[in-house]
Amino acid sequence: MKTYLSVGLFIFMAFVQLYSSETDKFTLVVSSPSVFGHVGENIVLPCALSSNISAEGMEIRWLKQEKERSVLIFVSQENNENELNKGYQERTELFKPSLGEGDVSLLLKSIKISDRGNYTCSVITSNWFSDASLSLEVIVTGSTPLMSLNGHKGAGIGLSCISVGWHPIPEVQWLDVVDTDISARSNTELVMDQDGLYSVKSNLEVSQKDSDGIVCRVRGVQRQPESYIEIREDLFHTSSSWKAAFAVTFLFLLFALGLLGAVFLHWMKNRAIQESEKKVEESCKETTSKLAESEKLLAEQKDMHIKHLESEITQIKKDKENLTKRRDSDIQQIKDEKDKHIRRLETEIEKSKKEENNLKEQLETAKSESEKLKQECSDLHNEIKNRGHVSNQELEEMRSVRANITISQDKSSKNAKVSADGKKVRAKTTIKLTGLDCAIANESFTAGRHYWEVKVGDIHKWRLGVTSHSDFSEVKDKTKARQYYWALKWKDKKFITINGEKETELTSKQKASVIGVFLDYDKEQLSFYNLDDTSHIHTLIFTTKLPLYPLFNCTSTDKDLILC
Repeated sequence: MKTYLSVGLFIFMAFVQLYSSETDKFTLVVSSPSVFGHVGENIVLPCALSSNISAEGMEIRWLKQEKERSVLIFVSQENNENELNKGYQERTELFKPSLGEGDVSLLLKSIKISDRGNYTCSVITSNWFSDASLSLEVIVTGSTPLMSLNGHKGAGIGLSCISVGWHPIPEVQWLDVVDTDISARSNTELVMDQDGLYSVKSNLEVSQKDSDGIVCRVRGVQRQPESYIEIREDLFHTSSSWKAAFAVTFLFLLFALGLLGAVFLHWMKNRAIQESEKKVEESCKETTSKLAESEKLLAEQKDMHIKHLESEITQIKKDKENLTKRRDSDIQQIKDEKDKHIRRLETEIEKSKKEENNLKEQLETAKSESEKLKQECSDLHNEIKNRGHVSNQELEEMRSVRANITISQDKSSKNAKVSADGKKVRAKTTIKLTGLDCAIANESFTAGRHYWEVKVGDIHKWRLGVTSHSDFSEVKDKTKARQYYWALKWKDKKFITINGEKETELTSKQKASVIGVFLDYDKEQLSFYNLDDTSHIHTLIFTTKLPLYPLFNCTSTDKDLILC
């Protein structure tokens, strides 16, 4: 069964829907368009047939939308499950006992962050089809926020709050003891790790008015873990509070002693100054003893308060040290993970650079080999060109414009003997034979391409070419006859080109028994080919707009030039 549902299946199902009976129709419903689940937990994707119609015997499909395409993750045909996607093998299951009630919900086990997305439930029968969609959001709740002191910031104190391992992105909120939101004063940073989880770090500066307590709360989709810290007011002062308490107590004692002395004097006057000096002395001793006891008590209270303050300061230092260590540890862990990620990226970049260099080297090698092949092809082409070789294709192209030529006895020289069919010519006599004793074709050409072949055999002297002179039976003006005269001559075992009055000897060429003549009137070119070895002999360039007649000159009286 194919992974993707074809368009044809849906068209077929739509066609079936149009013609099925009303009693067989049903629809699919989902109890919630969105479901939430935590990583590692099982989640139910709810879907059911309307009116509790039984789903037994029906084909049930679950698909997930991934990058603009649907992926089949579960299919049940007659209650036989076939999991087609490797990422969902042994992780999907239907509730078989509930199929009779129309429940086609899918149990997805041990969900992952990659499972988040849109899902479609489809139910198919032989004559009906329906589907419904919902979305799954995967939740990861991060750690309880860790708060730490960052030391004094001017007149205030710096706080930091760190929490890791969240998905989706959480929100950091700072509150005071009366739940007033002071987050606007904070600065929050967000980092995503390679697993797609988010870490947050938020910094806040507090003043003495915040000394009652501060709350750092990280808000996720379902949970809102928070941490509380109390900033004692004495952290914002430089003097010790016990000194002020001691001064107040001392002044109170002085006032009490003064009041006690006044009462004592009043009592002495009321007793008519009849008390003896001994009683006065005893009273003074008693007062002195009480003062000594008061001073001792004050000293003990002072020592106790100092010890208590020293104990609290020591504890604060320990707490600060522990928080600093935890903060440094967390920061170091984040730095290590960052460095590890950077090293991995650097390794991948280095690997990519090496692969790029290898590809460049391969490309340069390929270019070098390509240039070498081009040069070899060019050399071979030049060699073939220099050798004058003609390919079979070129020869066939020329033969495709073969001209049907016949030689005219009437227009030819009186010393030329033409056969009755106009295909052969020889000399009647060798006496006073010249280059103007030519045989002329009946046909002439004023445009296009034309080709003919002539068998010369072993005749020791001959001429082939074209001329604009139409009648060589009586040549009166030889200069005019040679003015428009282009031909190839074989004499003394050499090829000689004739361009009007000008003759040019070619380099040594192998003797030919059959000569191919190719006239390209439009390009003003006349080419000759040795058909014994299919080689190019020479190409003459002419300039004329006059009709051109093929010409033939044979010096033999017993052998013919033959039009093939």
